[in-house]
Amino acid sequence: MNSIRLVSLFALGVVLALAVQACGGGGPEPINYGHDQCGHCRMTVSDARFGCQLATTKGRAYNFDDVQCMIDFVKAGNVAPEDVAEYYLPDYSHANKLLPSEGLFLLKSESLKSPMRGDVAAFATREELAKMQETHGGEELIWADLWK
Repeated sequence: MNSIRLVSLFALGVVLALAVQACGGGGPEPINYGHDQCGHCRMTVSDARFGCQLATTKGRAYNFDDVQCMIDFVKAGNVAPEDVAEYYLPDYSHANKLLPSEGLFLLKSESLKSPMRGDVAAFATREELAKMQETHGGEELIWADLWK
């Protein structure tokens, strides 16, 4: 009886591991800067300080060269908002580190000069945003502000 239970638990573990793997592991996929194209404007995603990603509930990842392209992509109906599992933005202070959009601190400043002129940088902490704001000025935003 114990061996049957052990085999059943092992099989359940394998099924769960495969399910997690099929869903993309729950995090952003690496962006191949200089090679991947923006899902909206088709420009090459080249600046790790602004390259972002949208992950769908079906496990598909779309890369963008600017947060404004990502928002315009959804607003254009290319992906329904309810089909988005997560939006990922790069931590401007630590380029190449994509983080979930909710809870990030956002700075909009024309002097940031992002690829499609969305001119929004994301920061993991308010302190990092404040340091950048001393140099670039601009206004602090929240994620919902970008959708207005």
